[in-house]
Amino acid sequence: NTLKDASGNNSVAMSTVAEGTAKAWAEIAAGGASLPDSFNFSSIDDDGTGEYGLNFTNAMSSANYSANITITFNHTSNASSIRTSYVEAKTTSSVEIDTAYANVNAVYLSYDIETNASTAIHGDLA
Repeated sequence: NTLKDASGNNSVAMSTVAEGTAKAWAEIAAGGASLPDSFNFSSIDDDGTGEYGLNFTNAMSSANYSANITITFNHTSNASSIRTSYVEAKTTSSVEIDTAYANVNAVYLSYDIETNASTAIHGDLA
């Protein structure tokens, strides 16, 4: 099976489309309190300051999937404005993400999501 453009040209195999599609994604509210919009995530856990667990509705086939996280931050000129987000752990049923900032001494400290964050998961479903 193939997918073609509106003029019937430029076909691509459906397997390519299926394999390249995000298997889960989410918009994470400030403070990690909720998922205002998501696909294939059933819930979010607040695991502590700057630590969140997102639980899949449908499990991944293994923990060898790609997980990306990004944060939205309204930049100010203060010295602690360098923010980071990263994946702490992956299982077939959830992904754990953390957020932090660098203080004036370049020490990373955990913090809760201030504006919002988003994540996308690519890989194979179970």
